[in-house]
Amino acid sequence: MKKYLSVLAVATLAMSFSSISSASDRSTYSAYTRGTTTTIPESRVIALCGDIDGCKVRISMYNWDGNLRTATRETLMFYNSLNGNWRDLAGDTQGTSGNNGTQHVQQAWSCYFTDGRYYNWVNQGDTNRHFGVLSWNQYNASACRVTLID
Repeated sequence: MKKYLSVLAVATLAMSFSSISSASDRSTYSAYTRGTTTTIPESRVIALCGDIDGCKVRISMYNWDGNLRTATRETLMFYNSLNGNWRDLAGDTQGTSGNNGTQHVQQAWSCYFTDGRYYNWVNQGDTNRHFGVLSWNQYNASACRVTLID
């Protein structure tokens, strides 16, 4: 029973810092802990963005002004699962996931959609092909969210 409660406590704690919501044609990932990424698995990026028409990427910052407002931006992204290359419409950004160098797909205010990983404000690099949503310190946002829409 004690082991079960420990596992339950860890699972509850993990859910309090990030959340994932998904349907067949979209997935939303939220970062509540500032300075640390919430992982967006490459498998979802492939499923939603890895085809001929790419995917919409909606990035939003929640409660940045203390009035429960959401500020948002939207773009189009294409992902090549064969080599990890990606390209984003807004700003014509491009990069390669898993190349050891962190590159941001999109940034809106204090929210980042990135191919790197951050932990406790420190860049951990881009050591795999997963992506992430990151809440940084430009604004006092309660959450940053990235939604991928096929």
